[in-house]
Amino acid sequence: MTNRDDFTSLQEFADYILHLEKEYGEVLFHALYKNAGNIQAWYNEPNKVPDTWAGKMVISPREPSAPWEQVGEIVIVGVFNREFPEWFPVGLPIGSETRLSSRNAVIHIDVKTHKKGDTDLDRTQDVRPEQISSDEEENYVQDTEGPLGDCPPKLPPYYIFGPSLLKVTISAFVICVYVFDEKGRHQYLSRLQLFIVPNGILRAVFNYKDIFRPGKDGRNGHRYRIKLPELAQHESWRWREIRYKPHGFEVTR
Repeated sequence: MTNRDDFTSLQEFADYILHLEKEYGEVLFHALYKNAGNIQAWYNEPNKVPDTWAGKMVISPREPSAPWEQVGEIVIVGVFNREFPEWFPVGLPIGSETRLSSRNAVIHIDVKTHKKGDTDLDRTQDVRPEQISSDEEENYVQDTEGPLGDCPPKLPPYYIFGPSLLKVTISAFVICVYVFDEKGRHQYLSRLQLFIVPNGILRAVFNYKDIFRPGKDGRNGHRYRIKLPELAQHESWRWREIRYKPHGFEVTR
């Protein structure tokens, strides 16, 4: 197990966190890849029973497809729960939709949904202060122009559950991209993406300012946006993708 005092400097602690983020990024992506066929099948299952949901949800006048966020959330969270039975759900009141505790980390996982053609796809993704970690001083997120948001990130960079029980905060996000067949009224999965936002300790030691930009409500709004290409330029493993083909799937990033 680990204590904060085990590290002689903030740099050493940051190196440890960076190692864990890469490790968990690889583990989570492998789980998505291993289950990619099942994920597609389970995600597309509602198309077999459209009478049970069509016309029963509020649809935006500007968007003819049905709200599909819960489809991705249920499927992805279900896969991770099956794949990692040794991780247990931790009852933290603040965090992403899924909060799992492992031997050395608390893994926060949020599932995002986009329709093919969304302008933010492959560019940016909104995240909330409740989904990413601060540094030890609880400073505001910084982009290249200064502080962002209406509050600092609300997750700690690590949790101390007792002596030698330090667990690092991991902030992971899965993006489900669906295609809308307006004629057939089908909505089916076309891509999966996984990205890992750097822990607040890492952002205090290394310069990640270029990965952030203001959210749609401006610099003082509650959400930030993560610039995904810039994130991958720091470490390529931070942004991965599985793309579905007519027959099978492939890793494209």
